[in-house]
Amino acid sequence: MLALRLIVAAVFLISAGNQLKAGDSSTCPVTKASEQTFVPPAHWGPGPWFGTEKLWTRVQMWEYWRKDEPGYYVPKLAWFSSTFDWTQEHWPKGPTPLTITGRRLDGPSKPLIFYGPFNAYVPSEGPFITASVRLPTAGCWEITGHYKGENLTFVVKIGP
Repeated sequence: MLALRLIVAAVFLISAGNQLKAGDSSTCPVTKASEQTFVPPAHWGPGPWFGTEKLWTRVQMWEYWRKDEPGYYVPKLAWFSSTFDWTQEHWPKGPTPLTITGRRLDGPSKPLIFYGPFNAYVPSEGPFITASVRLPTAGCWEITGHYKGENLTFVVKIGP
């Protein structure tokens, strides 16, 4: 019985050590534009950008979360890829090559809700993908975009 209590205590201490403290922004490893220098094709203009040629996003978009009754919502995140062909990839009719997942790093939470991708095109710049997500709680969130075998992960701090 003592051995079982020691094992439970050890598991509790180890798992507690891997969680970030809610409300302590110094422990949330927020992704900053300066952590990666990526230069997309010139027509997209200056960044800050984050990612690689096969999957990238604009860093400023991560800052525009708004609170509503069910949680925290970002109206659109823009995703870009050198392999995206907006004339062939039409959603929501066909398969969805872009998905977004997320997990809260500093405590328990329901999962991130992904609303699906939409293709977009700006004549002076080119094609890109937009997608909306909702985070059910404030906190430190790791968000990952998945597109055609490429993954792009960043961390944001949402709410108080």
